[in-house]
Amino acid sequence: MKHLRFLALVLAAAAASHALGDRTVFDTTHTPAPANPRKGAPFVVGLELGVNSLASALGGRFTWYPVQNVALDAGGAWSMSGLRGGFGARYFLSDSFSSPFVGIAWKRSAGVDSASLDDGKQGSNQVTLNPTQWVDAQVGYEIRRLDGLVVIFTTGWSFAITPEEERYQKHGSISKDASDNLSLYTGSGPIGAISVGIGF
Repeated sequence: MKHLRFLALVLAAAAASHALGDRTVFDTTHTPAPANPRKGAPFVVGLELGVNSLASALGGRFTWYPVQNVALDAGGAWSMSGLRGGFGARYFLSDSFSSPFVGIAWKRSAGVDSASLDDGKQGSNQVTLNPTQWVDAQVGYEIRRLDGLVVIFTTGWSFAITPEEERYQKHGSISKDASDNLSLYTGSGPIGAISVGIGF
């Protein structure tokens, strides 16, 4: 009798297992990764704070991601060398949401008719700043989140490509402070910038 009961239990378990079918098999397939936000939201609008950056000291920045690993940037604002703006391109070294990048950019300032370079401490420090162009070599890191937040850290070097004698006109002698500021506003220099934006 005990053997019959045991056999009945085994048969019942086998029948139940057969009835459940595929529901007793563990699903080992991986959940597909969400779409990369550089594809899902290919436009970003933000603000940039920096030195020798695409958007000057503080300005607006717009980015378009035409393909997965490429970003095209535009930015501009008022700078000490006049209204300045430019365009750039970056290449991402990873397909990840957040990735290091290398890039290049071109900038141009409109110039300022009469620039006081040492806060007016001397009456003879007036200088006319002419339109000037720069080419930037960039490296950096972009953080991109699924909620749309984008943070971009950029460094590198900004090369003034306009000849020095064409960048400004001095009206008399200028102070050492004014001369230093003149080189700072119109010359080459390091890039340091952070941009925060939102993707859509």
